[in-house]
Amino acid sequence: MVRIFVLNPVSISIWNRITEKTLKKIAFKDTELSVGNLDDGPRSIESDSDVVLAAPRVVEKVLEAEGKGYDAAVINCFDDPGLEAAREKASILVLGVGETSMLTALHLGYRFAVISTGEKSKASYDIKALKLGVRDRLAYASGIPLHVLELRTDEERTRRMILEEGKKAVEEHLAEVIVLGCSGMIGLAEWMSEELKVPVIDPAITTFKIAEALASIGLKHSKRYLYRID
Repeated sequence: MVRIFVLNPVSISIWNRITEKTLKKIAFKDTELSVGNLDDGPRSIESDSDVVLAAPRVVEKVLEAEGKGYDAAVINCFDDPGLEAAREKASILVLGVGETSMLTALHLGYRFAVISTGEKSKASYDIKALKLGVRDRLAYASGIPLHVLELRTDEERTRRMILEEGKKAVEEHLAEVIVLGCSGMIGLAEWMSEELKVPVIDPAITTFKIAEALASIGLKHSKRYLYRID
C-alpha cells in the first residue's frame, strides 16, 4: 500500500473536496490518499509574495505527513511553493505539480504551452521553464484574466477562456501539448484535450499518479548533494 498526502498550499479548504474526489477516481485501489490545506497563509497563490508566505508552512505540513507515515507528498500548486526546502528537510518523496507537469509534457510532444491565470503567467512560466532547462521547448505561456478563486464561480466562462488560449497555443504557436497551469483547473483537461485534439495535462492528476508510481517502487530524492543537510 502507498500512502500519499496532497497539500493544497492555501489557507482555505474549498479545493480539498474536488481534489480528493477527482484523485480517488484514478487512484489504485490499495493507495491511501489524504488531501489537506494550510492552517494559515495566503488564500490563493498568485504572486511571488504568496509563494514566500506559503513556503515555510508547506514544509511544516510535509514534515507532519512524513511523521504520520506517508510515502509521498504532492504540493498542489503550479508555483511549487516550498518544494526545494521540503525536499531538503523531509526524507519522503515530494513532488510539485508545476515542475512535474512541465517535465511530463516533454514525453508527449516536442513543444508545449502553459495556460494559467493572470497577466503575470507568461513571465512567471518563462522563468520556470528556464530554471528547469526546458525554455526552448516552451512554445507559449499565458494566463486568462481571472483570479484563482474565480475559476469555479462560472465554469463555462473558464472553459471558454482556456479553450481560446489553447487554440491560440496550438494553431499560432505550434504547441503539441497543453499544460493547465493552475490546480484550480482540475478536471478540465480531458474535455479540453477532446476539443483541441492534443494531450492536455491536468497538473494535480498527473503529479498524483507519478507520485503513486514512484512511491510504489521505493524511489525518492537523492540526498547526496542538493538536498543534503549535514
